[in-house]
Order: sequence, then C-alpha cells, then structure tokens
Amino acid sequence: MAETRDQADTVRDREPGEMDRRIRALDWAATPLGPRDAWSPGLGFSVALILASRFPCALRWGPDRVLIYNDAYAPMLGERHPDVLGTTYAQAPPRSSSDVGILERAVLDGRSQGELIEDLPLPTVQADGRVSTGFYTIRLSPLPDPGVATGVGGVLISLTETTRRVGAETALRASEERYQLALEAASGVGAWDWDIVADKVYADPRFAAFHNVPAERAAQGAPLADYSRTLDPEDYQRLFRSGRTHLKSTGDFLEEYRLIQADGSTRWVQGRGRVERDARGWAIRHRGVMVDITERKRTEAALEITEADLRLAVDAAGLGRWDYNPITGEGFWGRRYREIYGLPGDTVENRLDAFERLVHPGDRPALLNAVRAATDPAGDGTINHEYRILRRNDGALRWVESVGRAFFRDGQCVRFVGFVADVTERRQAADRMLMQEATMAVAADAANVGTWDYDPRDGRLMGSDRGYAMLGMAAGAPVAAEDLFVQIHPDDQSTVRASLLGAMDPAARANIDVEFRAVGRDEPVERWIAAKGRGVFDETGACVRVVGATVDITERKRAELHLRLMVNELNHRVKNSLATIQAIASQSFQGARSLPEAKEAFTARIIALAQAHDLLTQENWEGAALFDVLDKLRAVHGDPDCFELGGPAVRLSPRSALSLSMALHELATNAAKYGALSSPTGRVHIDWRVQDGPGAPRLELTWRESGGPTVAPPARRGFGSRLIERGLAAELSGEARIEFEPTGVVCRIVALIEG
Repeated sequence: MAETRDQADTVRDREPGEMDRRIRALDWAATPLGPRDAWSPGLGFSVALILASRFPCALRWGPDRVLIYNDAYAPMLGERHPDVLGTTYAQAPPRSSSDVGILERAVLDGRSQGELIEDLPLPTVQADGRVSTGFYTIRLSPLPDPGVATGVGGVLISLTETTRRVGAETALRASEERYQLALEAASGVGAWDWDIVADKVYADPRFAAFHNVPAERAAQGAPLADYSRTLDPEDYQRLFRSGRTHLKSTGDFLEEYRLIQADGSTRWVQGRGRVERDARGWAIRHRGVMVDITERKRTEAALEITEADLRLAVDAAGLGRWDYNPITGEGFWGRRYREIYGLPGDTVENRLDAFERLVHPGDRPALLNAVRAATDPAGDGTINHEYRILRRNDGALRWVESVGRAFFRDGQCVRFVGFVADVTERRQAADRMLMQEATMAVAADAANVGTWDYDPRDGRLMGSDRGYAMLGMAAGAPVAAEDLFVQIHPDDQSTVRASLLGAMDPAARANIDVEFRAVGRDEPVERWIAAKGRGVFDETGACVRVVGATVDITERKRAELHLRLMVNELNHRVKNSLATIQAIASQSFQGARSLPEAKEAFTARIIALAQAHDLLTQENWEGAALFDVLDKLRAVHGDPDCFELGGPAVRLSPRSALSLSMALHELATNAAKYGALSSPTGRVHIDWRVQDGPGAPRLELTWRESGGPTVAPPARRGFGSRLIERGLAAELSGEARIEFEPTGVVCRIVALIEG
C-alpha cells in the first residue's frame, strides 16, 4: 500500500534508516539470497541505492525475485510490512495487478529493457492511519549483475504518484460528460466559438451536424461560409440585412432561424451569443450556444391553428368570449358577448360592474358568489353558472350560462377567462319538459301507471317507484332483465320474452302489449301486470332502448275470474234448478193425486226452492248459515215457536244449503199435513252437530217430531221421502233415514258441509 501525498511529502513520520536496520538485522542466510557477506557487488550496490532514495523504491533480486524495499515504499505494503521483507515473489505476490509479475519476469530474463505501468490505483495509508486510494506510475528497470547469464540480477521498482493529475483528468472527463448530457437534455444544443480574425468557427459535433459540417473539420475550425450554407435563404437575407452576419450590431446575438438539413428537412434553432472586442472595439471573437426549437415552433403553429379553429367553433356555437383582469378591473368582451347582453359594438365601457348591472337582481348575489369562489386561490378556479339578465337594448329577460377558469400567480388571480352562451330556449324547453313530466307524473299516479326503461346493450332495466312496487321490488338501482324474468310466472315467461324481442327487432318493431303474472322479489305476492311499450332505434337501425308503462290489473283479473266463476256457477245452478223443477213437476203431477193437490204440492215445493235461492243470493251464492236456513223454514211453516233448535253455528256451501233446504221443506210439509205441525200441541225438535273425522267435516242433523197425532208407517214411499233419502245421498255424499215412530217422525241426516 502507498501514501497519497506528493513525492516531496513522502512519509516523514518513520525513523530515518528503519529499513536499513531491518535489512541489517534480517537472517538472509535463510533466504534464497544467502548471507549478506556473500552478496554480489551488484546486489549490494542496488540495496544501497534504494535505501539512499527518499522516493518509494523496491527491488526484486534473483530468480526467486526476493523483495527488498526502502522506508518510503513500506507504507504501500500496509499490514504486510515488515513481514514481506526477504520473501520471494511466490511467497508474497503484489496485490496491485497480476500483470506486474509478468512484466518483472520479462525484465529479469533480459527480454525487456524496462516497463512502465501508468496510473495504477493502489490502496494507500495516510499518516493518521486512514486508508485511501492513490494513483501511481510504476517503472520497472533492470539491475545489472555480470555474474548472471542474462546480465540482469534484479528488477528496480520505482513509483511516482499521479493522484492529483488523475483526479484532475477525471474531473475534466466528468465535466465534459455533464456538459454533453446538458446538451442532450436541452433538445439539441450546440456550441460554437468563432475566431473572427482567422475566420475559423470551432464547434462541437452537435452544432456541426446541424450545419452539415463534418465533426473533424468543425473541431479544427472551418470558415463561417461552411456553416452559412445551411441557412434558409429567407432567414439568411433577414440576418444579413440586420447586420447579424457581419457583426455590425454591438449587442448580444439572439436570433431564431431555420437550417436546411442534409435530408432536406428544416429545423428551427435559436442562437444566443456574445461578441468579444479588443481595445480598439474591433470584434475578435464570437461565442455562443444554439438550441433546437423545432418542436416549439411546431407547437406554436399547431396552437395558432387550434386558436383559429376555436374562434370558428366559438362563432359557430354562438358563444361570447370574455377575458377579465381582476387586478386592474378591465377586460375584453367579444362581439358575441356584447350581442347577448344587448350592448352596442362601439361601447368603450370595459369594467366588470357595467355587465353586472344587467344581471337580474334576483340572480346577482348568487353570480357574485360564484365569481368570488372561482377567483379564490383556495378553490378549483372554475365557474359554471346560469343566471338571468335584462338585455340592455330591449330589456328582454334572457337566460345565460357562463363557463370560465381563473389563473393564479403568487396566490393571486391574475386572469379570468371564459365564454357566455344564451340558453334561454334551452331553459324554456327544460321548464316545459319539467311541467310535462310533472303532469305525466300526476297522471301516472292517478292512473296507477308505472314506467320502465330497458337498455338492451347492457341488459339493465330501470323503472319508476310505482313500477318497482308493481313488481314487488324496492325502488332504487336498475336490475338485470334476466333477473326480472325469474319473477314472472313460468307460464307467462315465453310470451313476455317474445313480446320484448319483437319490439327490439328492427324489421318488426312491434309494440309491446302483454299481460302476465309476476311474483314480487322483495314482497312475494302474485300480481297481474299489463305492460305496453315500444323500441327506440338509432340511425343504424339498432335498438338502443325499450320504453313503456305498466299497470297493475290484479283487481280487474280477480273481478274477471269471479265473473267467470259466477257465470259458470249460474249456468250450473240454472241447469240444476231446471232439473230439480223438472223432477218436482214429474213427482207432483203423477200418481193418484188429484190435479189441485198436485198443483198445491208443486207450488209449495217451487216456493221452497225459490226461498233457498233467495237465501243464497243474499250471500252472493258463497254459502249460507244453517241458522238462516232454519229461520226461513220456521217462517214459512207454522208458528216459529213450534220449532226447537239446538246446535253450533255451521256454514253450508251453496249446494249443501240448497239440498238441505229442499229436504227440510219436505219434512215440514209432511209434518204440517199429517204430523206434529198439524196439531196445536205439536213440536219439531231439530238438533245437529259437526262430525270431525278423516276427510271433510260432516253435518249430523236429527229431525224429531212430538205432540202430534199417532204416526203409522205409510203403505208406500212418496216423493218427499225419496227426495230426502235418495237426493241427499246423491247430492251431498251422505245419507238420510226416515223412521215413522208412533210419537212422531224422526229423520236422521248425515251430509257433507261443503257439498
């Protein structure tokens, strides 16, 4: 390891002659060199030579290249000093470079008269023990020894420190690299130095390339004419007339001009330079830099086109431009802006308050607040506000919209620009639309109509609150149409889907007119829905929307169903009534009975049938209470006190009520003629109960007569008995049995309550 100080300042903190003492004290007999007194004169002279030198020196002697060094060389060995003294090359090779050993061997063998290793980096030790890296030039020189076959007994190693020079060169290279990087970062910067007296322009490669001058020629200096050839003719003439080309101007050079490149393209550059003059004022030097501004020029040209297009677009859109300076209170108001406000074109009033006075008083505070917010540095710097004005020339009320942006510098608004548009027609149309929508909403509420809007592109359906309610869904976000189909009754899904596809078909464009059942998603109630709608198509014929309305027709459907049931029931009952009347007539007018008797029996039975029908009609033919049936019976047949009733409340189906009424009428008629009701002391006891068991519940009713004439079984069964015993069994899936006990007739009836 070596010391980094200059050679004149080589290590001074070691005791003089230290290495001399170490060399004298070392047992050389243990080394390949042998005892000192046996050393050759050449070796002794070489050792004395390096010990006498104040510069870092060492030698390697003999075939094994035994190392001997002086005090100045010791610091370069670092921690290996002094152990490496007297060691061979193989025992302690140098750490600096493997090439050193090869070069030493070449010198020692006589194949080289000396070698030079420049600027070799070596770890060095400072006087205070700090380690740093120094640079040294190493010279390897042959040391003669006549006693050796090659005539070279050893190699002298001498070091010269070059740290300062290497550092300066490194700094210079770094500076040049930074300069080149700066040139590249500056979008094609080139530098020139014009020796005016010799007419030689020295330029870097970039400047030379822009002027189509070879880099080698530019580095050696080329006449100004070589560079001027690339100037655009128009710019050359302009620069010539201004005196820039022959330095008549005394000021700094700052010009923009075009250069014609080798491929025919044009580059815009900006040159900035300064003239150096002698004591007489003559220009002797001109130095400067050049920047490629082609992209900036293109941007400026594009900006000019854009601004032209913007002016055309603004004029075509009927927008008025404004540009306001909040600091001075003055601004620019475009022609269309003045027309919107009804201001004459030649007005010179430029202050903002002149326009504020035209704002409707009701809208002025809100507008001023919007302006203050837009010009506040803490805000977003934008304004988009609609307000009314009273046009100056005719006092007409107009709606206008202002859109603009504020620009700030140092926390202060320095510019406020934007556009103003007359939106009166749009506001009036919006007001009309709001009125129409409000009217439609009222009408929809009154008619219980829901609206819906389906987007076939994403399959989403959006409905009104009433529309959602009809489908049993909470109002809110749109739903997928496929999710909605899940709520439709399976029997109706295909019909609804076909209707929707027909409305979306560009060829068919069919109107939607369909009724379906839906079970609510959030409220699982089945409803009948009537939907009407149509598709909306764009200019390509593609369906972009399907809109329509829905009406809840559940009540109507229920009424229709009830009506159908009533008609069917009426048809059935009319048929049954006619069959019953036919049977009554057939039985009443046959046999040994006289015509008057038959007529009386027929009439009574028809009246009983009619009364039963009246009772059911009062109940909408939905059934009748057993008590009501018995009340009718008591009212028709004798004194109501003659009947004793006992049993729970029972609701009879229409069929059961009708059949039971006819059976009880026959029993009461027979009792009035021959039984208990024919005597003032007679009584009829009617008891019943409901029999629960497997299947439908049944009515168990017992008719028992008492207090009348003694009863004897008839010789034959009449129509009444057959009506009771056979008719109930057939109509009500039950049974009836009449017993003619001496104390009175007893009839036991078991029949279905539901019929």
